[in-house]
Parts: sequence; structure tokens; C-alpha cells
Amino acid sequence: MNIGSTDRGAEKYAIDCKYLKRTIDRERPDPYAMLCTHIIRDDKDCIGPFLEDIETECGLWEPNTELVNRQKNRL
Repeated sequence: MNIGSTDRGAEKYAIDCKYLKRTIDRERPDPYAMLCTHIIRDDKDCIGPFLEDIETECGLWEPNTELVNRQKNRL
């Protein structure tokens, strides 16, 4: 994490992962499910975290299309 940086494109946040699937699962106590669609994780819970300014430690993380487009627009 870059302390004091506002360059979100240089950091790895779980919300920006291309394998993240956000859905609602009414079977859970907290119905908002954050699932990983990577072939290794196979729709299991994403390791996150989903807290502001805390990067993920997931080794499967890859940038989603929105993040890639934001990075291109900065150039």
C-alpha cells in the first residue's frame, strides 16, 4: 500500500479484481456475497478485504476491465 497516495490504479484492491462476482445469497446471514470466479477458487468466498485503502494479498488477483480503462485514461 502506498501511504498517502491517491493513485488507486497502482494498488491491488479486491474490488478491482476481474474474478470478483458480487451477488446476493439469501441463504447467508449477510446476503451480500463476494465470490471468486477464478478456476482455482471455483466460486468460493473472495479473500478480500473490502475495506477502504487495504490491499488484497490474493495471489490470483488480476485487474478488471474498469481498472484497466481507468489506468489508460490517466495516460
